[in-house]
Amino acid sequence: MYYVIRDSDKLPPSIIHEDHYFAWYNPLKKDHRVEFRGTMNQCYDFMSNQYPQQQQQRYSFR
Repeated sequence: MYYVIRDSDKLPPSIIHEDHYFAWYNPLKKDHRVEFRGTMNQCYDFMSNQYPQQQQQRYSFR
């Protein structure tokens, strides 16, 4: 299981594995938001559909 995590509105979301999620984040704290749960491919599909503009800006080589 993988998670799409958003720490802040200013930073892009991250995809992390379930083991790393519980090592880094406390689910009871409200310092982050889980936007999606699923397989790695499902998380990448979610990211590409939800945040297409951020990925284009992040990977532009101008």
